[in-house]
This record gives sequence, structure tokens and C-alpha cells, in this order.
Amino acid sequence: MRKMTKNEGNNVKKALAIMIQHNLVQFQASERNNNMAEYSMIPNNVYCLLRYSKYLYMIKRIYGTAEEVLLEVLLNMGQESASSVIFQSAKRLKEANEESSEDHTSLHQAFLRLAQDHFIIRCPKLVETEIKTKIPNLVVEESEQFVVPHLELGAMAKILREDGPQLGEYSDSKIVWRVNHQRFDVEMRNVVLVNAAARRVDTTAGELYHLLLKLWRECSPPDVPITNTLSFNQIKDAVRKLDSCNPALLEHFDQYLRVLYEDSSCLVSKVGDAGGGQFVLNYEIVFENLACASLDSIVLEKFGSKALRLFRLTRIQKYMEENQMQSASMIPAKESKMYTYKLLEHNFLQLKELKKGTSNMAPVKSFILFHVDLAQVARTALETSYKGLYNAMVRQMHEVSDNKRLLEKHERMETLLESMKAEGSPEEELAYIADSMSAAEKSLVAKINSMCDNLTLGQCQVDETVLILEGYLKFNTPNSKFGKRKEDRDPSASWSSRYEKSNRKQRINKYPLDMAKKGPTTIHFGSQNVNGRPYDTMRRYGEKKLVDAPKRSRGDLG
Repeated sequence: MRKMTKNEGNNVKKALAIMIQHNLVQFQASERNNNMAEYSMIPNNVYCLLRYSKYLYMIKRIYGTAEEVLLEVLLNMGQESASSVIFQSAKRLKEANEESSEDHTSLHQAFLRLAQDHFIIRCPKLVETEIKTKIPNLVVEESEQFVVPHLELGAMAKILREDGPQLGEYSDSKIVWRVNHQRFDVEMRNVVLVNAAARRVDTTAGELYHLLLKLWRECSPPDVPITNTLSFNQIKDAVRKLDSCNPALLEHFDQYLRVLYEDSSCLVSKVGDAGGGQFVLNYEIVFENLACASLDSIVLEKFGSKALRLFRLTRIQKYMEENQMQSASMIPAKESKMYTYKLLEHNFLQLKELKKGTSNMAPVKSFILFHVDLAQVARTALETSYKGLYNAMVRQMHEVSDNKRLLEKHERMETLLESMKAEGSPEEELAYIADSMSAAEKSLVAKINSMCDNLTLGQCQVDETVLILEGYLKFNTPNSKFGKRKEDRDPSASWSSRYEKSNRKQRINKYPLDMAKKGPTTIHFGSQNVNGRPYDTMRRYGEKKLVDAPKRSRGDLG
């Protein structure tokens, strides 16, 4: 690492210590040498640095100011004990407002609420092992991840009254905490779903969906692809118990719930009729629909409405030939080819080659099908989103740095005007100060501020797209920990592959085992008909056999 960075050993050690302190780098013993550490970056935690402002706003909206200050202190420190976080937060609140009602006791209760709701989590602690190595062994028990130890609040209050700079020795100094990024991701994911329900129906439906997510979180683990069931009566009782219940929601509860589970977006899925109805949330279907909507928007903005028509048609029909795409989309052949190959060039469409042939001696021909591999397209869009987010940040920093003097001058003028207004200065003096900047300078400052606001808004929207695409890849790809069969995982799997698989089983039963082990042969799709029915010509072990194909023509693939 010193050779690659060309830095001194002490500087490398300090940099690694800071990144480990802020949960950006992790280490483990090398497989080749137990006394040598291997360091690796945690990409998700690095990306979450951009979401810290959202974390603070979310905590303030859910709880209040005390929890927001605690979280801000913990984010700045990376890892710290509960006593130290509460002490630093109390000092900050006291410096900001001498008459603040928040004391160390209320901050302690706020810290308990954050731990109880899993927004903060314990870091692994050092454990001694029988085999002594230079690499520390860090372990945390699952039952203690969110348990706050007993704190010495009396000693802390005494130091605060004496305006002590440091807390000193305390009982929980070896138990450190950090921010639980996974919990914040779940909360941000829920915000996206609530906003989708509100846009799809109205704000009242968004309130109902927010309550449903809260109930599902209480009865289901956060990362399961399908939640546990909730009955109609359970949901209605929860609506009645709400303190600030919307009268329209209570009056039209049945209709709002029906609209949610009958909607094509599948935000709520009905799986039974017991107890007035059984409802679940299927994250796989919901995030697939959200990902499709996001990808459709990307294609529309990048290539236009005609390209979007081709992309959506191919995704719905699974597999299509080029002439089928032209006729079904009602786009002229020249434009259809142009948009098709643009989508193919940018990895929004993929190719599938199928063999066809009727003669054993003739060369094997093939025809090409276009299809959409949604997981691959989502990864491409995710990479593009990362690049766009980086470009927006670089552009914003460039605009601010190039006009730094002008912005500082405008800020000084605004500060001076506010102080003079507070002192009651006459209008002539205020006008004289305001004229210290020319009209062109004021116009340029307004233009820079508007551009920075638009870039910030664009970063927020890109981050929402990243959250949706990451959620889709998490719940719908084979690399996720919830593995599925290929046919269930990929709804666009061709009928020909399934048909070949079923015929392979028949051939294994017919031929000896040693011959069957040689593997399946290629099925060649022909165009002949026997008694008005299509068939496939298959060659195996020097013989020709007619195998009935499904009652579909070549144009009906998928």
C-alpha cells in the first residue's frame, strides 16, 4: 500500500485508522498469513456519505432535535461510546442555546430510542482467542447489538455543570456505537414506496400505505422478499388506534385498501380471504415495477418516445424478431432499425440467437431475437447514475470555486444588510450598501445559485433512482441471498429452453445412462409441417426423430 500510494508509512497508517473509524474500510486476517491484515473498502458505506443530510432530516422528522443532534455527533465521530456522544451533544446544545430544555437525561432517552429502533448499532469489540495473532479478533453478539449499557449520568451532569472540556473515565468506554446504514436504507426505501402510493392514488392512500409498512416492519424481517400476512381486521384496528387519523381514511378505508391491492403496480398483494382478507407486500414485484418505470423514463429522456415504445414492447413480449418489432410498434422500418440498434448499442436490448435447419448436410442457419435482460439493463443504468451523480457534484464544485470571490462578497453584503436592518438603520444607508454590487454581479450570483440548486435537486433525484435500482437488484437477481430457480427468477426465459429441458428428460429415460451423460443436443427449429402441425427435426446418435413442438409459430416466441 505504501508503494502504490507513494506515501510514508505513518501517513498510510493514519489514513487507514481514520477510514476504519468512520466505517469506510474493514480488515481481516490474511488466508496466507494470520499475522498479516488485508484491508478492503466498504462501497455501500462510502456511497452513504452522500446521504448523511437525508439521515439527519429523516431523524428530525421522525423524532425531534435531540435525536438529530445525537446522530450528527455520531456521524462526525464515526464510532464512539454512548456516554461520549451524549456528553458532546449536551455541550453543543448548551453552546447553541443557553436556555435549551434538552439536558443529559433527555438525550439519554433519545439515545435509547435510536438504539431501540435500530438506527444505531454496536460495533464489534475485541475478544481474546486461544491462538494469539497480531490481528485483533472483533466479535459482537447478535442479542447485544442494540442494548444500551448502564451509563453514569450523575458524573456526566457534574462535569457539564462545571463546563468540563472532557468526560474523562467512564464505564462504557469500551462499548462503541455507529450508524446502522441498513436501517436507514429500509426507511428511505419505505419513503419511496409511500411516495409512489401517494402519486398513484392520493395523499390519503399514502397515509394508509405508511401505516401498512409500519405494521409489516413489526411482524417481518426487513430483508425478506415477501412479508408476513396482515388481515383486514388487523389493519382496520390499527387505523382506528391512530391518534391523528384522517377522517376520510377512516370513512373510506375499504375503498382505499381495495384500490391499493387491485392496482397494477402491486403495492399490496392479496393472498387470502381469511379474516376479511390476507395482504402481503411482495418486494420483488413492487421493485420490478418501479425499476421498469425508472428505466422507461431513462429511455424516454435519452432516445425519445419511439425508442421507448420499442423498449417497452420488447420487454412485455419477452422475445421479438426485428420485423415483428417494426410491425407491432407501427414505426417505419428505417426509424425502427435505427432506434433498435441505438438501444442495443447502449445495452438496453440484448440479442438471442436460435438455430434453425432441416437438413443434416446443409449449413445450420439461425435467426436473431431481441429481448430485455432487466437485471443487466438495471446494472447499466445504475453505473450511469453513479457517473451522472459524480458529474453533478464536480460541476457544482467547479461553479462555486470559480466564483468564490463573488459569492463571498455577496454573502458579506447580505450579512451586513441584515445586521443594519436589525439595528434600525435608515433606508439611504441600506440602499448605499446594496449598490456596492453592480446589477451584472447580482444577476451572475442569482444564476450561480439557481444552477447549484438545480444540481442539488438532480443529485437527490438520481439518488432516488439508485435506491430503486439497488432494491430491484437486491430482491430479483440470482446473486442475492434469496436464490430462486432460473425459471422463477427470470420471467423472460424462453419457452424453447424449457421445452428442450423436458425433452432431455425423455431422452435420458429412453437411452442408456452412459449415452445420456454426453449432454443434451441442440434442437433445430424447422419450418415443415406434418398433418398441419409444426415439428422440430432432431438428430441424435445417427437417427432422425420427429418431436412435437408447442402449438406456436416462430413469430409467437415468448
